[in-house]
Order: sequence, then C-alpha cells, then structure tokens
Amino acid sequence: MRTANTHKNMARCAATATLACVLGLGLAAPAYADTASDLAAARTKLEQIGTQTQQIYDELATQTQALDQTAGEITQKQQEIADGQAKLSTYVAGEYKTGGLSLLQVLTGVDDLSDMLNRLFYYGKVSDKQAQTIQEVKELKQQLTDKQAEQEKNVAATQKKVDELNAQQAEAQSVVNSLDSQLQAELAAEAEANAALQAGINASTAEKATVSNETAGTTENTNNGGQTSNNNNQGGNTPAPTPAPAPTPQPPAPAPAPTPSAPSQSVDGGSVVSRAYSKLGCAYSWGGIGPNSFDCSGFVSYCLTGRYCRLGTTGTFMGWTRVSDPQPGDVVVNSYHTGIYIGGGQMIHASDYNTGVIISSVAAGMNNNYIFVRY
Repeated sequence: MRTANTHKNMARCAATATLACVLGLGLAAPAYADTASDLAAARTKLEQIGTQTQQIYDELATQTQALDQTAGEITQKQQEIADGQAKLSTYVAGEYKTGGLSLLQVLTGVDDLSDMLNRLFYYGKVSDKQAQTIQEVKELKQQLTDKQAEQEKNVAATQKKVDELNAQQAEAQSVVNSLDSQLQAELAAEAEANAALQAGINASTAEKATVSNETAGTTENTNNGGQTSNNNNQGGNTPAPTPAPAPTPQPPAPAPAPTPSAPSQSVDGGSVVSRAYSKLGCAYSWGGIGPNSFDCSGFVSYCLTGRYCRLGTTGTFMGWTRVSDPQPGDVVVNSYHTGIYIGGGQMIHASDYNTGVIISSVAAGMNNNYIFVRY
C-alpha cells in the first residue's frame, strides 16, 4: 500500500507542478500555516492572561477582607472609647456626687480653703487620667487609621491591575477572533485554489487525449492512402528504381552517458521516525523546508522523503489513505496542522515560533479533529 501511494503521490505532484508551470501558477507555501501558528500563540497568551487575572482577583479578595477586618477593629475601638468615657464619668460622679466633670460643678459648695484644695487635687487627678486615656485612644485610632489607609491604597493598586488585565484579555480575545476568521478565510481560499488547479489538470488531460486521438486518425488516413497508391501501381509498368548509393561508413557513435537515478526514497516507518527525531529542537519558520528550520508540512515532507522538499500542504495530506491502526511513521493531520506519529499516542511536529520542532501528545489535540494517513 505504501509503494502504491508513493507512486500515486509522486505522479500527482509532478502533474500539478507541470500544470502550474504551464498556467504560470506559483506554488508558494500556504499562508494558513503561519496564521495557524499565530492563532495557537494568541490562544496561549489569552490563557496566560486568564490565569493571571484569576490570581489577581484572589489577591483582591484577600485584601478586601483584611480591609473589612480593620474597619471592624476601628468600630470596636470606638465603642471601647465610648465605654471608657462612660465609666470615667461615673467615677467622677461618684467621687464628687455631682454627676458631671466641670470645674464649676466641682467647686460649687466649697466650705473652706482646705475643701477647695482637696477638690482641685482630685479634679486634677481625674483630668490627668482622662487625658492619658484620651491620648492612648488617639494613638490607637491613628494606628488603625494609618493601617486602613495603607490597605485602601493596596486595594486600589490591585484593582488597577485587575482593570489592566481585563483590558489585555479583551484585546487578546479580539486577536484570537481575528486570526481565527483569517485562518478560515485562508483555508477557504486554498480550497478554491485547489479546485481551480484540479479543473486545470482535468482540462489539460482532456486536451492531450483529444490531440492524441486526432494524431492517431491522421496517421491512419496517411497509411491507408499510401496502401491505395501502391495497389494502383501494381497494374502498370513500374520503372525500375534507381539503386541508392552505398552509404559511407561512419565511426561508431559514443555510448550515451548513463542517466543518473533519482534519489532513493524510504517510506519505512522506522526511517521516518528516525528523521523526525533527528530534527528535534530545530526552529519553526513559515515556508521552511529545512535543513535547520521547518513549517509543519515542510517537516513532514522531509521525514517522509529524506529530502528537503515539499510534498504538499495539509490539504494534500488529508487526501491520502486514512488508517484506523496508526503505526510509527504515519502522518497525523488536520485542516491546518500536521506531524509524524511516533507511537504511544505521541507525534513530532514543527509546532510554532516559540517551541519549534517538539514532541507532543496527539490526544491533547484531538479536539482539532486529527486523523491518521499513510504516505
């Protein structure tokens, strides 16, 4: 099966190339290979931004919780201040039986100088204690206020990061949507170009067949005419032909140089896989066919043939014989990406600009409708 497909694919490539030259078509590397790579990179970037956004949201939630806790502490301290003031008022009221803190109330009803001095002494002690309590409360309140201001500043900075990441996420999503639309348009254009090329091949084949039939008919008529002429001459007096002069001996012609044979092409699965492994780490480049950089279809073409050439595009590969029991050396392909199956559910492929030629799991890309075909 491999040998039959090899001849069929070589013939198809040769016919396509010939017709392209006749029609003046350029067989440039497909643009969608680059677009698909850019799309994959954009999706990766979008996923990274989403992860960062979630982390920042978690951080914002933690900071907001801490800020709420500080506000609760401030409320609690304010209540403690109110309770302390009430207790202090009760103390003074009990001490002087006046029910208040004013100096006028303390000095009302003084009997003599000694009583006045005693009252002023106690009033001073109470005032000192009250002043000390008020100062402690002020300091504590200031600490809590400073802490609250710092936390509010952190929350504002984190919220700004959230807003920036949301903007980046929206921009990245826009890029993904744009590249996805561009990829679909390029795939449709390639399909249309392939259809036009196939139509040209069919027209060229039909034209050659017509010319061949016309040439055969002309030759047959000429032969029949010569036979009739000979038959007519059989009944008459045919003059004796003049003998032709003896040919002059010519030196023998030199033997033609042997035609160089085409390079051998191995489709052995082990050889294909070995070539794939030998290019691990090479760079990705759009339109690359080696030796040190490849795009996805250029890499597969090298692995299958051992030559730095291009057998076709992913659209070409998807037309090959599909297999349900993939073996190492078969081709993994979908409408915009391809690689070499190496067994164990893995493939080697020219991934993108960031990673180059790598080993990946085929299962990870099953949502991209990969199929297995054989060259």
